Amino acid sequence: MEYLIPIIFATLGIYYNNKFTETKRLIFIGIILIYVVALLGLRYRVGMDTIGYMKSFEKARDLEHFWTKRIFFDRHEPGYLFVCAICKSISKEFWVLQTVISAITNTCVFIFLNRYCKNVFIGLVFFFILQWLYFSTEIMREGVAIGVFLLNYRNLENKKWIRYYLLSLISISFHYSAVIIWFIPLAKYLKLNLPYIIICVCTFAITPILIRMSDYIPIDSISHRIIKYLGDDFNFNLNWKIGEFIKAAFPTIFVMLFSNLLKIKPTFNKLLLIQLLLCIGTFSIPIIFSRFSNYTSIFVTVAIANFLTANHIKSWIKILFISLILTTQSYYYYKMYATWMPYVSIINPKYVHEREQLWIKMFR
Repeated sequence: MEYLIPIIFATLGIYYNNKFTETKRLIFIGIILIYVVALLGLRYRVGMDTIGYMKSFEKARDLEHFWTKRIFFDRHEPGYLFVCAICKSISKEFWVLQTVISAITNTCVFIFLNRYCKNVFIGLVFFFILQWLYFSTEIMREGVAIGVFLLNYRNLENKKWIRYYLLSLISISFHYSAVIIWFIPLAKYLKLNLPYIIICVCTFAITPILIRMSDYIPIDSISHRIIKYLGDDFNFNLNWKIGEFIKAAFPTIFVMLFSNLLKIKPTFNKLLLIQLLLCIGTFSIPIIFSRFSNYTSIFVTVAIANFLTANHIKSWIKILFISLILTTQSYYYYKMYATWMPYVSIINPKYVHEREQLWIKMFR
């Protein structure tokens, strides 16, 4: 029920959006944001990666001991470690850090959705469904990197290149996968044409080539590293790759397909093409491309929200569209159910046996 409350509030906002003044709209968005930050900031051992972050936070240094050469050779990036140091100087309790991280990530996403969605509340509903829990409880460092990039996107849009690339360093300082945003300006050259299709096919075809290559490399460490990036065992991970593709790529495909059929130019069309290309890359090098696709996934959310605001689209088409989007996430939520349910708060902390066993199975 805790997770449904912001969805219910955002759904109410959809219907009252046109009746709100700008001030009332921002206040209502702020109320939803405060609830979201509090809910996620006060969680206790909710999220597989969260449990791992809790363990690493115990070893984190405070500000007094932060400035050492080790910060550039640590397991985590220096930007994240700096936030850890600030929070640990305030309190040794992990909930302080996860509240700060939740506030940064979700505030950035809310601002971005308010900037680019014609009805921000539709964008919020689909953000809650498509990315919210994953960004905030699983990829905490990367969630901040994505949030900063979303605020930084306006600099790219306005071609303020120096400011864009300087601010991109903040994203990279939280997660090195953010290096992908250096190449996002190249999206302007993408078109849904034959060369693009050839690139997609070649990206998909890399996997068997890399598998074959690893068989002939005499150095075991390099060979094992290739197999690791492919996902340890291609056959074992095929179901994961298919599930990930359906979850991440199908919403993109559906919004592009429906928009083209109804002769509507989708919002962020170029970035949708990047998202689809990165999702295809997940089949080839899942560890890398699944990370990269996170940075463009919010643009899909905005495209979905703006498609649904088109007045000339018949209601049954919108219902069909929404049903298809929700269906793409069904298996993912089935798989992640024990990760997020039941919700546990620091107010009444307790271990959920199934979740703890799942963490041991995944990370030990």
